[in-house]
Amino acid sequence: DLYALLEDAQDSRARILQRVTMDSQRVDLLMEDRIAHQETILIVEEEAYVARKAWAHSIGLSQAVYSKLQTHREQVYTHEFQLHAHQTQLQLQGTLIQTQHQ
Repeated sequence: DLYALLEDAQDSRARILQRVTMDSQRVDLLMEDRIAHQETILIVEEEAYVARKAWAHSIGLSQAVYSKLQTHREQVYTHEFQLHAHQTQLQLQGTLIQTQHQ
């Protein structure tokens, strides 16, 4: 009976060691996964930051372009008004010249 108890104890010890080895391997895999997940989180957060920064830059550029476009439109309207005023003035001068020659 003593040999049977010793053999059972050795079998139990071997199973425990096997279980400890398997659990240790699982823990190692989980730690590697955790590190990989943390790296992925950092990459995604950095990409999100870069995307937000690019979006803000594009909005700024869009606003700058819009502002310049508005300035150019106002200048065109001003020039059109001045051109119309000059045309009217030339027509009046032409009419005055014609009446003076009659």
